[in-house]
Amino acid sequence: MPGGFLLRRLTLRGSDIPDAEVQFSRGLNVIVGPSDTGKTFIAQCINFMLGAKDAPKEIPEATPYESVLLLLNSYDETQEFLLERSLRGGDFNLYIQGQHVKTLGAIHQVKNEDTVSHFLLNLTGLIGRKVKENKLGKTRTLSFRDLVKFVLINEEIILSDKSPIFSGQNTTRTVENSVFRLLLTGVDDSSVIAKEDPKVSKVRREGKFEIIHVLLKRTEEKINDLELDGNEVEVRKQLEQMEMLSKKVSSKLAIEKKSFAELEEQRRSCWTHLRTVQSKINVLAELQGRFELLLKQYKSDLRRLESISEAGGRLGQMQEERCPVCGALAKHYSSEHQKPNANPEEIVKSCQTEANKIRLLLDDLHDTLASNSADIRRLNNDKDEKQNDLNRITEDLKNRIQPRVQAILKELEENHTQRDFYHHALELFEQKIELENLIQEVGKPESRQVSAITSTTVGADEAEQFSKEVESQLRAWHFPNLDRVTFSEDEQDIVISGQRRTSHGKGVRAITHAAFKLALLNYCWTLSMPHPGFVLIDSPLVVYREPDTEEGGFTPDVKDAFYQALAKDFAKNQVIILENEDPSSDLDEIANIIHFTGTNQGRKGFIP
Repeated sequence: MPGGFLLRRLTLRGSDIPDAEVQFSRGLNVIVGPSDTGKTFIAQCINFMLGAKDAPKEIPEATPYESVLLLLNSYDETQEFLLERSLRGGDFNLYIQGQHVKTLGAIHQVKNEDTVSHFLLNLTGLIGRKVKENKLGKTRTLSFRDLVKFVLINEEIILSDKSPIFSGQNTTRTVENSVFRLLLTGVDDSSVIAKEDPKVSKVRREGKFEIIHVLLKRTEEKINDLELDGNEVEVRKQLEQMEMLSKKVSSKLAIEKKSFAELEEQRRSCWTHLRTVQSKINVLAELQGRFELLLKQYKSDLRRLESISEAGGRLGQMQEERCPVCGALAKHYSSEHQKPNANPEEIVKSCQTEANKIRLLLDDLHDTLASNSADIRRLNNDKDEKQNDLNRITEDLKNRIQPRVQAILKELEENHTQRDFYHHALELFEQKIELENLIQEVGKPESRQVSAITSTTVGADEAEQFSKEVESQLRAWHFPNLDRVTFSEDEQDIVISGQRRTSHGKGVRAITHAAFKLALLNYCWTLSMPHPGFVLIDSPLVVYREPDTEEGGFTPDVKDAFYQALAKDFAKNQVIILENEDPSSDLDEIANIIHFTGTNQGRKGFIP
């Protein structure tokens, strides 16, 4: 293929949230999953990154994201390109091999090469081609948006009862015919000379001119109200500076957040240490109290023993007239009371021995009390030190980090306000340019040249080989009762087995529409004709989920044959299918299958 490109990765990116990402490969890619898992949103994002004016439909899951990134490869995979665009719309940033190269405008302009349309057309090999706008032969340069309908097919279009060439709007029918012929033949409409339209009156032209002038004046007034310093180029530079400043401020905020996290971790560590030290102090204080009670007990026991010893000594010095035990007179002494252990001297000796033991215990207890007091003092000092550290860190967080973070957040908010201001200003400038281009178009002198205008429709002979390619695709998919596929000049659509394609039910319309667009890709690949190089189709097998009553004899084996044939026939191209139902399990080895479960089991959907 002389041109074209491959989609490699689609990414949603925001601040402080994980990226939402899906990756594609060469060949067949199938994204399957139930409704509300982001399949259609993926198609909308790709369309948005291929120059669509409207942003993807808002969904709650995508609210935190700010920008979309689409990674592309040249068809020979020697170059890598990254397109970045805000989800709010506007221009694109282009990165080549990871380096920012330029900003690309979102609107196709004939004389401006720095647009996303020009960039994609250049990759496709169709830069500078011209197509007819009307039956009178008026031409304009090809925009990449003219090609999108041939590579991105949503569920609504695929079920339509119109030809796959047309969008359904009469105003674009001629352009769509011309684009299809360009892809089919490789020949554009540069040689066509416009024919004068006798029905266009001077009053009508003046009316258009006046309306556009009014709109242009209002736009210029809005631009003047903004009190800008400079023109569109200066505004674009200011916007780029705001974008760069935003990245720098975001980086500063990330650094401050890191510092805050580090101090918070130190603060948590100090607090944990303080609790541990306080717990130890409480335990030692309780032990100190018990040791002091034991000290009192020892002293009490010592005094008691000293009293007994003193009493025993005194008794030993006295002349006993009565029994020291029972108080009886000597003649009445009991022999039991005269045992040796009742000797006062021995009692004194025993008390002194016991007192000595207690004194030793008292010495140990005094040492223990002193050691315990020292530990308590040490822990209190440690506690005071950690409390000081905690107070210092808290003060640092409050007086240093927090004001800086608040200042950065304020700066970021002001930056976003200015960035939105310049975005709005740039949109007004683009609107002004568009209106000025319209004024030039309306004000151009009418062509007086008259020449034979070639037909705007594609002839059956031109589409004969293409029709055979469609037939080959349908036959590979086991399409039932298939005879021949031809091309109708009146309908500008294929005729299947002698019956118009649009006369079938929605299921057959869907799968034959898919065959039309995929056959066009394979046709261009085989003949080395320019084509974007990929096709994305949303729900081509809808008939199997909601069978149409008109689809008699449409067997389920078409589904398996459909996927197997795509994996085989488009291994060197790129096809992306979005479906609700899983393909056969043996497809995993020959295709890139991405499963969205819609539940917490496996990958839930496109957005984490």
